[in-house]
Amino acid sequence: MANYYVDFKNSTDRTWNMAVYQTIPNSIGLDSVAWKLSTVPQSGFSGVTWEENYNVAIADYRQDAPLGVYYSSQAMNTNLGYEWNIVYKDGVQQLELVQALPLEQKEQIIINNISGLEANPGIGMAGMGSVYKRNVLSNASAQFIVTPTYWVGLFRDVQRGEVISSNVEVGPLKLTFAEGSNVATIEAARLGDSIEYAVGYSRR
Repeated sequence: MANYYVDFKNSTDRTWNMAVYQTIPNSIGLDSVAWKLSTVPQSGFSGVTWEENYNVAIADYRQDAPLGVYYSSQAMNTNLGYEWNIVYKDGVQQLELVQALPLEQKEQIIINNISGLEANPGIGMAGMGSVYKRNVLSNASAQFIVTPTYWVGLFRDVQRGEVISSNVEVGPLKLTFAEGSNVATIEAARLGDSIEYAVGYSRR
């Protein structure tokens, strides 16, 4: 499994929160959330890293005005091409592995809600959910075709699990790790009344 790094060099005169998030192309009705997060002061340097191993997740959703936030209650390791159930057991909703999916669904993860209650199933990486389906009814399913696209944005104020919408203040930048590269270095600089930013790629 590959390791990826996103480093942020903050050459501005203020503190920024760098958040990495994922989207899943061709999937409708999913919420992308701030997944990897680092706060970097002026003239500072920091970053985030992850290993490309997959998770299934359940989260509580709360509307913390003006944006919604997912608070993860469970995350389980999984491989692509597996089906999971959300059940109600021991007084709580939880995930149970069901079976492998047919070969033609090897890039998918399916989560069935059979808990008797609404649920917010999701998928993620490195032990945290990154994309969720909100308010899935009992006896309904969420299907994820897992071909994630990575994005990075700068925020004045953001928390892990916060839904990404129009709240990105600088960016977003699509991360395109070319063949052989696994490090993206973001640099932001203040130029007069504007902020300029760029990304470069390397290998670590």
